[in-house]
Amino acid sequence: MRIYHDDLWRRTGGGLFGLGLCAVGVFSLLQIPNAPDAMLADRALWLGITMIIAGIAAILASWLAPDLSGIWCRSPRFPPKK
Repeated sequence: MRIYHDDLWRRTGGGLFGLGLCAVGVFSLLQIPNAPDAMLADRALWLGITMIIAGIAAILASWLAPDLSGIWCRSPRFPPKK
């Protein structure tokens, strides 16, 4: 495994996005005891697990992928023609 250091702005932005997803996941898991019923507690559990997995995947993709053009895309130079 190699950590790439080119295009630091996009890699750092993707890593911060992944950390944000992990933070939402941890917050969701911490709110399980405050859920009013079992169904909402189950939803909070699975939302938290999903967000943490997505956050870890975003962090890993940001720093381990050699080319980020297909992952974190820049906006097009010109607006698409209709």
